[in-house]
Amino acid sequence: MPESPYYEYAPPGLRYQERNDMIYPLSQPEASASPPFTPTAPAAGPYTSGGAEITVARPASRPGWPPSSVEPGVGTAPAAPPTTVSRRSPAPWRLILVILLVALVLFAGGVAAYLVLAIRAESNTTGAQPTGGAKVAVTPGAGTQAATTANFHQGPCPFQPGAGIVQGRDLICGTLTVPEDRSQPQGNTIRLAVAIFKAATPQAADATPFLYLSGGPGGATLSDLGSYINQVNRQAVTLGRTFILFDQRGTGYSSPSLYCGEVDRFNQQTKDENLSHQANDAGYLQAMRSCRDRLTAEGVHLSAYTTIEDAQDVHDLIHALGYRQVDLYGVSYGTRLALTVMRLFPQDLRSVILDSTVPTQSNLFTTLSASMQHAFDTLFKGCQADPFCRESYPNLQTTFYRLVNRLNAHPVTINDLRYGPILLTGDGFAQWVFASLYVTSFIPELPRAISEIDHGQYTLIAETYGELLLAQDISYGMYYSVECGEDMRYTSLQELDRSVSALRPELQPGMLDSLELDYRVCQLWNVPSVPPEQKQPVTSSLPTLILSGEYDPITPTSNALLAQKTLSHSYLFVFPGTGHGVFLTSTCANLIMSQFLADPEVQPSNSCISSMEEPNFI
Repeated sequence: MPESPYYEYAPPGLRYQERNDMIYPLSQPEASASPPFTPTAPAAGPYTSGGAEITVARPASRPGWPPSSVEPGVGTAPAAPPTTVSRRSPAPWRLILVILLVALVLFAGGVAAYLVLAIRAESNTTGAQPTGGAKVAVTPGAGTQAATTANFHQGPCPFQPGAGIVQGRDLICGTLTVPEDRSQPQGNTIRLAVAIFKAATPQAADATPFLYLSGGPGGATLSDLGSYINQVNRQAVTLGRTFILFDQRGTGYSSPSLYCGEVDRFNQQTKDENLSHQANDAGYLQAMRSCRDRLTAEGVHLSAYTTIEDAQDVHDLIHALGYRQVDLYGVSYGTRLALTVMRLFPQDLRSVILDSTVPTQSNLFTTLSASMQHAFDTLFKGCQADPFCRESYPNLQTTFYRLVNRLNAHPVTINDLRYGPILLTGDGFAQWVFASLYVTSFIPELPRAISEIDHGQYTLIAETYGELLLAQDISYGMYYSVECGEDMRYTSLQELDRSVSALRPELQPGMLDSLELDYRVCQLWNVPSVPPEQKQPVTSSLPTLILSGEYDPITPTSNALLAQKTLSHSYLFVFPGTGHGVFLTSTCANLIMSQFLADPEVQPSNSCISSMEEPNFI
């Protein structure tokens, strides 16, 4: 089974759909833009960190908190899976996952016909909504149109809106045309796919819109979140505001796309083959070479796909739509993009929300090993601190590392729900657990899944492996254009080699091979380094809300603390039992975000965090 790069991105296809059980309750009044919420004294008070406020509240009633620093007991695994009756009911995600797979098939069959529809958007006479025509007109209360060469044209949505969402009434789509390379203003132009959801409830004419930046780099937005928003969850997802989505340059429905089908075909063709590291690396490198050659032959300038250019796209989008300012939200890589907008265009922003933070000064490749080890340690300690999990899976850590070694020596073939036969190696198993920690609702099932795999039962991993590690909506070209120029150019093979020492010995060979493969791809991609200024911390006094998940495997809370050091007007909240991407995982997360957006100058209350539980392991 070929290895996949580790993305600063929630697993495609599962980021929103698996959270249906969380979303629907949020449609109640408590999640409105101005929630009827009475602040109470925080359970764990704020303390100063780098001149900014941070709030880390722990569950007051959770048994065994804080987790013990003692490692789980060492011993042999039981001869059969634990027979203890679960005290908790399984999460409802399995049915949702099946529905998602069906929806993906149906959607794929309808895209070609849907793209040719011409839907005329209705004019909007109030607020700062786009009003159609070749270029968005400025409407009362929308602010002043900034000078920009970017043009927004309305057009049909390239995705199927959710149930009850009507184009023209609830949703306006179109494309923003911008220079590919702003140092060559007479050169190529690119078209960015845009979707604007109108607020579900009446707003003041000067209400600030909410602009969403997805992760990656290379993650699609419109096909993921855009198609998920429906009339039932619209109020919760948009937080009751005008909600702007767009596919960043090189991704999703934007054109040109830097999607590398060559890589996905290679992964599909070899998913059940027992390739050596050398054979896998050679095949992956050839697929990336083919993608590079095709894109450059099509006239794509790979060096123009950077976070700085992305930030300028955001600036152009805001003003082409006729807005003076926005409230900016970024998740994962989207936080690095948001931070860059804060540095370059602070006047465009009323406030910023950073969810699962990637600081500009951090380096994905040199910190990945430490982040992975921290993620696994958090899972094992969390299980050890939970009486039910500790009793049911007393040797979870030992079992996990033994499985990595055993499956690397003797891989097994599993039958994935969607992708068919897949060869499961120890490195692939570790990748699956790592990726599962992204998804908050998967975390409670991981100890049981690890134990079942140890006893030859592969139900959970067979249902989710492909969706977590083989889904095909990541733009590899965009990923490498950004990461090679922004992180890999600022490291060396020697630093990569040293970084894997943060991992347990069982995980080091696979990680080292993955990092060295990325290094070779970056040599092949051959984009220049970004200016050194981009690698400096972002200093800002803009009101900033920082959200972090306790179990986040790729952007741990240490990332948030690093970014916060130079953000003087910021509030940091850590959410127990939460993975990568805090927004929409709980009513508490949406409540805190709504409070912040209602008045960014005031720190939101953290009292709802103190009532959150650690993972309900089953």
